[in-house]
This record gives sequence, C-alpha cells and structure tokens, in this order.
Amino acid sequence: MSDFNKSRRVFLRTAALGVVAVPLAKVVTHVPAAHAEKPKAEDGHALDYVNNGADSTHEKYQEGNKCSNCAFWAGEESGGWGGCRHPQFSSVLVNAEGWCNTYVPGG
Repeated sequence: MSDFNKSRRVFLRTAALGVVAVPLAKVVTHVPAAHAEKPKAEDGHALDYVNNGADSTHEKYQEGNKCSNCAFWAGEESGGWGGCRHPQFSSVLVNAEGWCNTYVPGG
C-alpha cells in the first residue's frame, strides 16, 4: 500500500472520530442551568389579565372562565399557579383562577 493511501485512511479515520466526538463532548460537558422559577403574573400583565377572573370587568369575560379551563393552560406547577401556552405569558406563571381576553374554552 502506498504512503498516500495510508495517509488518506488515517485522515479519514481521524476526521470520522472528530465528527463523532464534537456532539458527544457537548453532551458530556453540558451542565443544566439551575431551575429558575418563573415570576407570577400580576393583574394587567398582558391581554387584560387578572389573577382572579371573577374580578374582571372586561366585556368578553363570562362567569366560570378561568385559566385552568382554558385551552392555553399548560398545567399547575405550584400552589394554584401554572404555565400558559400563549406567547404573551411564556415568561410568567398564571393563576389557575386568572383570566385574560384570549381565553379559549377547552382546558
């Protein structure tokens, strides 16, 4: 076997190992960020949000509408507060009893 073929094989083997090693190194060295609790939404956060739907004076509010039975509700995380799948609320927790004007029945 010629020196050229031997060099090419060594190069290809080394390159293949490098391609595999880079993503593997990323997985091995990944340290998850500390779980940071999201802040709780306050009345008026966005979209006429209120922490207690019964307090809403918005014309679209209907009795019984609340975050916990909305299609955007992502589930309770702690103490009556949970996630909302609506982009305006992605960085905060909403109250299960809360309400906003994008309420969609179905949760």
